[in-house]
Amino acid sequence: MTLRDLILRARALFRPNRVEQDLNDELAFHIERETQKLVDEGLAPREARRRAQARFGSTTVVADECRDERGIALIDNTIRDIQYAARTFTKAPLASFTIVATVAVGLGLVAMVFTVFNTLAFRADNVPDITEMYEVVRPGDNGGQLTRQDFDALQSETSVFTDSYATANSIDLRVDGRMMAVSLVTGNFFQILRVNPFMGRGLTPEDDARSGGNPVIVLSHKGWDRHFKRDPGVIGRRVLIHDAPYEIIGVTPEGFRGLEVSAPDFWAPLSQMLALQPQYRGREAEVDIDIVGRLKPGVSKGTAREQLAAWDANRSPSTAKQRQLNIDLVAARGTIPQPLEALA
Repeated sequence: MTLRDLILRARALFRPNRVEQDLNDELAFHIERETQKLVDEGLAPREARRRAQARFGSTTVVADECRDERGIALIDNTIRDIQYAARTFTKAPLASFTIVATVAVGLGLVAMVFTVFNTLAFRADNVPDITEMYEVVRPGDNGGQLTRQDFDALQSETSVFTDSYATANSIDLRVDGRMMAVSLVTGNFFQILRVNPFMGRGLTPEDDARSGGNPVIVLSHKGWDRHFKRDPGVIGRRVLIHDAPYEIIGVTPEGFRGLEVSAPDFWAPLSQMLALQPQYRGREAEVDIDIVGRLKPGVSKGTAREQLAAWDANRSPSTAKQRQLNIDLVAARGTIPQPLEALA
């Protein structure tokens, strides 16, 4: 693009009437020259002009071709569209406002839906090698739930995972008089997800010992912000849950939510289940848990499924057909642990 082209485009933007007049004058000049040429050849002036215009063609079409060649058609059309929109709005402001508002609301809804969908389906947390994560499930309505006993047995009696953790459904508890959401997890939860705490430390297997464990909690960054106003001195503080003291030992990095849709306010050891939910005392087998692990390198999904199915059948031969375990890919883009594809 030459300097002359830039100057012409600038003139078309700021002095459109002058540019149009120059174009019309140029076209008229060429027709006059052709007419004079034909008159000099002996034709009458009226016939000479008719033939000149016939040879030249439609001046409207030629003018449009000149605008396209000079690159000012887009500017011209944009200005005309703006002028037309302004005239329409002036003549019918209410109808125009309704149309604009409808389009704006529609675009806003699309943006909102995409934002939510992006958060649930596409947003990936900083969990290294998340595609290695798999969930153990029993398919079908008659498959039965998994329990803490199943998890302990799976860890000690199978070798398809490098390591695995268990989680229970999030619950709401009153903590120092405030309602907070807690997710109960095994002590290796943070180690398997390979997350380093923002402050303090994460849970450890010792915190989750089946003999009792430690009454400790790890705040999410969201819970730390919402309930403790990002107090840097929160580590070591004790809070009361069911009149029992629990020590805050750590805060997770901002944005970390595990494999859940959103982070709870804090995580606590799964061994504290009966202390935090005493209604299940004597009915521990009714507590449903999720089991997630990292598949061992070199172990295929099909092999893992076969080994788990055989292991589960050996544990309870009488109900093996109904309780056969499956292994499915956990949503690797930051959603709750759920099967993405069945591994038949």
